[in-house]
Amino acid sequence: MNNAKYSLIIFHCFYGSISFGQTEINGKILNRDSKEPVAYANIGIPKTDVGTLSNQDGSFSILIPAKHSSDTLLFSALGFGKRAIPVQTLTKKTTVIYLWEKNTVLNETVVYGQKTMNKVFELGNSEFKGGIITTDTTYAGRSNSLLIENRGPQYKKELQFPVYVTKASLRIFKNNLKSFKYRLRLNEVDSLTGSPGKDLLQKSIVAESIMRNGWLDFDLSQLNLVVSKPFFITVEQILTKADRITIADGYRDFIQKNPTKIKNDTVVRDGKKEVRQILKGSAMDLPGVFVAIAVSQFAKENYVCYVRETSFGEWKKVRGILTATVTLSNQAHVSKRKVQSPCSGNSADCRVEKMSKDFLDENGMVGMQICAAVGGKIKLSRSFGYADLENKILVNDSTKFKIASISKSMTTAALMKLVVENKLDLDVDIQKYLPQFPEKKYSFTARQLAGHLAGFRDYVSMTDYVHHEHYDNSIQALKVFQDDTLLFKPGAKFYYSTFGWRVLGAVIENISHKNYLTYMNENIFVPLHLRNTCGYDVTKEIPNRSKFYDATGQENEFGDVSFMYAGGGLLSTANDLVKFGQAMFRQPDEVKQLLFTSQKTSDGKETGYGLGWYVGVDKNGHRYWHHSGDGFSNSSHLLIYPDDDVVIAFLANGQEGAAFDIEKVASLFFKK
Repeated sequence: MNNAKYSLIIFHCFYGSISFGQTEINGKILNRDSKEPVAYANIGIPKTDVGTLSNQDGSFSILIPAKHSSDTLLFSALGFGKRAIPVQTLTKKTTVIYLWEKNTVLNETVVYGQKTMNKVFELGNSEFKGGIITTDTTYAGRSNSLLIENRGPQYKKELQFPVYVTKASLRIFKNNLKSFKYRLRLNEVDSLTGSPGKDLLQKSIVAESIMRNGWLDFDLSQLNLVVSKPFFITVEQILTKADRITIADGYRDFIQKNPTKIKNDTVVRDGKKEVRQILKGSAMDLPGVFVAIAVSQFAKENYVCYVRETSFGEWKKVRGILTATVTLSNQAHVSKRKVQSPCSGNSADCRVEKMSKDFLDENGMVGMQICAAVGGKIKLSRSFGYADLENKILVNDSTKFKIASISKSMTTAALMKLVVENKLDLDVDIQKYLPQFPEKKYSFTARQLAGHLAGFRDYVSMTDYVHHEHYDNSIQALKVFQDDTLLFKPGAKFYYSTFGWRVLGAVIENISHKNYLTYMNENIFVPLHLRNTCGYDVTKEIPNRSKFYDATGQENEFGDVSFMYAGGGLLSTANDLVKFGQAMFRQPDEVKQLLFTSQKTSDGKETGYGLGWYVGVDKNGHRYWHHSGDGFSNSSHLLIYPDDDVVIAFLANGQEGAAFDIEKVASLFFKK
């Protein structure tokens, strides 16, 4: 065939100098358990054309345009959890990224014998007329996806879902490389967009070939993969940096020899005009792989095809239909014994277990705890993953995690005790209780500090958050920011600030004449029987403390937190947090009124924040008091539902836990 369609796009070439306004990030992706490289992992910025694949040795290199410098880079691989890492944290040096291997079982099913005849069906598009080559020499991960459904002219009357997928095939129109690789993915149909959705395969199936043309087959028979409804077959071209250099060199040579075959086309990309080079006529000698497509009206009417340019680019529906097929069977390749889940049924405990394990697998998080109480009684207490990955120490209900900003909620318990004892007036100028703190342009009160209304700033850089100097008390730690000016007149607006809570820690020390941690232990932790709650004093050996893991999957403590005990430096367990939440729920009405009534700005607008607690309604429409926290290596949630008498807590040793749907878990315990 000689009337093929071609489209060539060249953006950048790696071996030249980096273009103005771009940053090159280099790194390596490893299996967190085995430390072996993860080949052909997907790397990119979601919903953009910025993306690539790791090489066979796990190494990668990617150019980040300046406009995406504040975005998040996503790392994933089939069979592994994802990692989402801010670009700004990856630009300084070569980074090792650890991915966590999922413990996923691939649709194993009981087969009780061949009572019915084995029937084999082929679906998909086998027609083609030419091929298409679209290559970006800067990025990688381009994918073509064809919808497989039993309808229209390809309808097979005897085919009934569910069926086993035994083989997939891709038609190669012409290959001009020494060898090439494609990865097969099978995807669900996204219920909202109709485009490819969640991966059905959890194993990287890569086919490498030196063929010049023909069918490239992917053998899936050993997986016993069952599909129960229409799905997409997706082929992802694997191009390494070396491949892209070879292709770019070949394009340059071709253009020089065939200048009349190049047409410049101006397009709008991200709001800016760009010039794309498009080939005219036959260009069969171009380096690369021409994938067969069908362009007939019949194909357009009966098949659906999508394309994305990079690993996490947006799927776009296209008119050229990929030539690819799948072979389906009503019988498994071999008999398999069904693997039962450790917890079966629809109980709250089982549903939480599934949610938690899925979350760990999907996000590559190391360890977590979750606890829930209803009517004053613990109904759920579960631990998942590792407290110490290197030494394979599992999380248990006594494992201590950082609770981050839930420390603020605990500090308010101390403030309330001082208020009840008439030692603290929430509405008096703070200078009365902390005369050594430098006076500011405006006066402010403990109530304003505890409601984020005092005008103090929050973290603006890593140097604000990561300290290595140890402070013996909260008063001493004030020197870190005591000369700062206020951002606005106190009361003018709500502005979340952990700095203000450091002042409250010092106030507690001045009034009580005791170190903040000592006061908290004697007056809050011990009386409430919070046996696993304490300050994170890095100078001491703390038994049963979890290790903490940053966004790359590596152990990272992020400095000494003695400068922010009152606002974010405490350790606890999910069980202790639930006990604490129950204790707050049992407080006298006047104390609860102080804690859980939204404060207002000076112009009368409610802030949704009381004293150390957010107040409002959750996504289920239930009233709750809550606080969450996260750092670069930890995350936490604590929720109190006063009308449902439910208290629930979550802790994790990675920041990924900030995205855990704790409100969905809470809904499992509401009164029916």
